[in-house]
Amino acid sequence: MVALKVFSVATVAVVLSSCLIPEKALASRLDFTAEAIGSSTPSIILNPSIGQTLQNGDFTIERNGDNILGNGIDEQTSWSFDFSEFATSINNLSQANLILDLTPNNVLITDDTFGIIGLDPIIIAPPRNLPIGTKQSLSLKLLEFYKSEEIEKVFNANSGKISVSYRDDAIVSRADLSLSTVERVPEPTSILGILALGALGISSLFKHKLKQQKQAKQ
Repeated sequence: MVALKVFSVATVAVVLSSCLIPEKALASRLDFTAEAIGSSTPSIILNPSIGQTLQNGDFTIERNGDNILGNGIDEQTSWSFDFSEFATSINNLSQANLILDLTPNNVLITDDTFGIIGLDPIIIAPPRNLPIGTKQSLSLKLLEFYKSEEIEKVFNANSGKISVSYRDDAIVSRADLSLSTVERVPEPTSILGILALGALGISSLFKHKLKQQKQAKQ
């Protein structure tokens, strides 16, 4: 005869409570990347009017001051990172890493700025004495300059798009923005409820079986 062990309701409660305390919080990480591409030597327009624009691949170049448009001097370059194919809203942003391919065309690049439209621009401060006309890659961790909530707000308000701009003494030929989010995964309460009911049912079954065995011996 198989010996049956009886679990009291108190024992079952202790077992269930231990299951409710996770050793490590569950989380799901999501990574998104968007890229913009253009030429490091775009076509130029001589004697453009102030505010005139030139398209360089995914980048729109606007004249701010110099009498040549497209030479990377006194210009504003704007574009959008489009993540809408992957998500139209995000929360719990944990990383925001930007890579820019720049070709400086003026020594004044040392005070050039990058900015997310709707937020304050930041001075990117590339190395001084950078060779003019030489393309280089620059990496920025945007969460060192912006709060995660600020980037999330822009992303969500524009359904997965982030519009940005760079100014004013370099040609931008590639831009890559990688975002990572960490979403907490709650305990599935419905499953825990089923486990609780099952454990209590097993306890009742054991008690009933033991009672039958005692009655048979009498």
